[in-house]
Amino acid sequence: MPRTSMLKRLWRVLTRQKLERARRELSLASRRPAAHAPHRAAAAAEALPAVRARRPSARPLEQLKLELGPARPRWRLSRLVEASAHRERILEHLEFARTFFPELEGLDVRVGLAQKRGVLGWGSLDPERPGVWVRPRRLQLFTIAHEFTHLLQARGLVPRGERQCDLWALARSPMLIDAAPNYLKLPRALRRGRPTNDQAHALCVAAREAIASRDAGERRYLAHFEAALAEAFGGAVRA
Repeated sequence: MPRTSMLKRLWRVLTRQKLERARRELSLASRRPAAHAPHRAAAAAEALPAVRARRPSARPLEQLKLELGPARPRWRLSRLVEASAHRERILEHLEFARTFFPELEGLDVRVGLAQKRGVLGWGSLDPERPGVWVRPRRLQLFTIAHEFTHLLQARGLVPRGERQCDLWALARSPMLIDAAPNYLKLPRALRRGRPTNDQAHALCVAAREAIASRDAGERRYLAHFEAALAEAFGGAVRA
């Protein structure tokens, strides 16, 4: 075989081997990114929580506090009231009636038991020592309202006198009128048992009208109040 032909064949073989090697290297090079991509994604996923954990947490705003001090007591119960089996019922009636007397807000009212025969209740006229005394076995909302009105009289908010006290107590609310007043002259129809809802409403309206007439300058407002009830309910007026 001529030398020239042998050299050409050898050159072709070497060239083919180089081409095959170059093709394999290109193939491997093209596969490496795809092979490493999942590992890079996993590494990034593992690193993400670490980055979030290093993020500074938000600081909550400081809460504002409004300090008003301790609540002022509303009642000072006597030893007799504390030991009474009617203690809770007395406080229930007092609390309900007091909601209609905003003027007593902030007062520490002493509560005792009225023990004198024939006395249903008593209210202090000393503005420095507000207090009421009640009979637990004859507990009435109107009696409590009457005694609360005495506390207002002690502060100059209501004219003095028992009849005036009855009138201003009637004017508070029909819900407090569960008994007839003791110092005003009323028809017999209003003194027979517990007043009905209609009678309680009529007493409250008449009392408010009488107070309004007094504010307008009427000096005989009490007599006019009693006369108006006698006319509305008929019958004789009984003291």
